[in-house]
Amino acid sequence: MIVREALLLPSFAEAKVIAGAGGLDNELSSAMVLEAADIENWGKSGQLIITSFFALQELSESEVAQFFHTMSAIGIAAMAFKPERLLLNAPQNVIALCEDFGVPLIELSPSVKYESIMLDVLGHVLDSNLTLLNRFYDAHKHTMALALKQPSIPYILNTLKNTLRMDVSYLDTTRDRRLGTDPTRTCFDAYSLIRREPKPFQTHAYFDAMLFFNRAAAKEADDNRPADEDRAEKALAVRIPSSDGVDYYLLVHESDVELTPLDTMTIENIVGLLQMKILEQNAIKQKLFIQNNNAVHDLLLERYGTPERINSALTVLGIDEFPFYEVLFVHVSLVDCADIDRLDELQQAIRRRIRSAYPGIVYFVNNDRLVFLHNFRSPLTRFNLDLIQDILDKLHASSTLPPFKHLVALSSTVDRYAIGQANTEVLNVYRLFNGSTSSDRAIRFEDLGVYKLMLMADDLSQLAEYMDPRVVDLAKKQPELLSTLICLCENGMDFSKTGEQLFIHPKTVRYRVERARKVYGIDVKNPDDFLQVVLTNKIMALGRES
Repeated sequence: MIVREALLLPSFAEAKVIAGAGGLDNELSSAMVLEAADIENWGKSGQLIITSFFALQELSESEVAQFFHTMSAIGIAAMAFKPERLLLNAPQNVIALCEDFGVPLIELSPSVKYESIMLDVLGHVLDSNLTLLNRFYDAHKHTMALALKQPSIPYILNTLKNTLRMDVSYLDTTRDRRLGTDPTRTCFDAYSLIRREPKPFQTHAYFDAMLFFNRAAAKEADDNRPADEDRAEKALAVRIPSSDGVDYYLLVHESDVELTPLDTMTIENIVGLLQMKILEQNAIKQKLFIQNNNAVHDLLLERYGTPERINSALTVLGIDEFPFYEVLFVHVSLVDCADIDRLDELQQAIRRRIRSAYPGIVYFVNNDRLVFLHNFRSPLTRFNLDLIQDILDKLHASSTLPPFKHLVALSSTVDRYAIGQANTEVLNVYRLFNGSTSSDRAIRFEDLGVYKLMLMADDLSQLAEYMDPRVVDLAKKQPELLSTLICLCENGMDFSKTGEQLFIHPKTVRYRVERARKVYGIDVKNPDDFLQVVLTNKIMALGRES
């Protein structure tokens, strides 16, 4: 209740307001007798302070002023003064301070007892809370009945609109999915959120939202505004909790209307119902993800065995329309190991960007690897490695994602019964170039050239005789020196870039190159020795990956 309503209670029958009448609409929720001036330790917003000013008599004028300043900051609703033997009239400085801070000062009847005032105020509050609890129970009961109907999100929104008599919208920020009772109000181009201080009955996060509509949105709305007029609209936003790391919001568009406690409880119930719908959708998506992930994995590893089972799997995945297939392999490594808990966030961003460019693809996820399977009509619609590289470069530049490195491998074109072969091709590229100091690369299997001869070996031990004995000796005795030579070769003999990657001075790189030449007879400035270092490194890489 408000202070004005409290004056109608029996114990206030002979009371009169002697100051601070501008605060009669302050919300009043409890009552307390003033026994000490340390109000910051026990005062609460909405309290009625009952006093004879005994606790303030020893304070100086400045201390009394500070007391009222603290009282106003806390949000004390009003002050009730009972004339007694100590003071028959309220002090003038107190009257002036009540006027200044807008705190109603009520002079009570000298015969009224403190107990009567406390019982009247608290009894009324308890009765009000009981009424509110009953209304909340009814609202909750209706919401649960609605949940049993398995309603869609638009149906839930329309139900809320009919209750609040306000337009509402649903926003999925990651997928930019908008649903609303008024479609024109979902066409905002951008938005900003400022968090509100929590109020009673609010368990979720509430925000003051500003929705910005550009010219195109204004024109599309067809709401008699000039087509060249940008506009902004206020709304109330309530965050809907979820388990998938995505921000969902319920928007109430008439934010200038003061919500009643029952309105707030209705919104809380609807947010809970929307949360159930989101969890349900996420459970379905997770189940489909696992099924599709396993199906793609089995195709890549040739586990289906017969053409009929392969055809059936491709049909289930929805990638059986065209004659050609290819595999795109994306390996990511986080620069900072402390960001490991954000790996899934990074992979989701990569999947969204690549699937937005190639909507018909399916994928397999395993730890730090993403493998995309693409069904396409002709060479013109193949994966474009330049586009893939551009997508990843933009993700590197994103300030919202953890720093990472990538290696991309693209298979040759195969038919539906050779998908396993395409998978082997990209894995071979990964085996050759994983750990390379030249990171953030995109490589086609078709461009491997002479490296394909290595991959044709049935037994990797056969390749050992093709390794330069000098390089093998260097790897055994001074692996750090060999790593410097490999890094220099991969960087096209760029001493400065090599020093930067190895965190050493370019002169140190030159010293190591010269030492390798003098001690081991390996001169990477010589084209033949350059090739021996590169080929021996690739053969060793194949052995490590195996």
